[in-house]
Amino acid sequence: MERTVKLNGKELRLASSLFTIISYRNVFGTELFDDVEKLDKAMQTNKNDVGRFIDVLFRLIYVLHKPFYADSYDHFLQSFDFSVLSNVEELTVLANTIGELLGEVKKQSNGTDLAPKQ
Repeated sequence: MERTVKLNGKELRLASSLFTIISYRNVFGTELFDDVEKLDKAMQTNKNDVGRFIDVLFRLIYVLHKPFYADSYDHFLQSFDFSVLSNVEELTVLANTIGELLGEVKKQSNGTDLAPKQ
């Protein structure tokens, strides 16, 4: 599945497949859905854990954008300034799109509907 979103004035193509899970592990050394679960729990119990939220969010964006982007994660992050965090509407659309894309990966990975809670 593929979607295009705007983030900080840039159009980002995002794509998910079973390889998304492997790519995330290869790039970051952790399991994609474990990090998403930790993020969800952290945000429910400690809404001040903004650093963890930003870290996992941009890891997800990078891996989903990676099929169309050849540079490193560091370079990807350096292409954004702090203003990217101020557009709540864009971040909401982005979060919903990621949920949709990762829901498709979860469905594909085991044949059942394990879409993230919305």
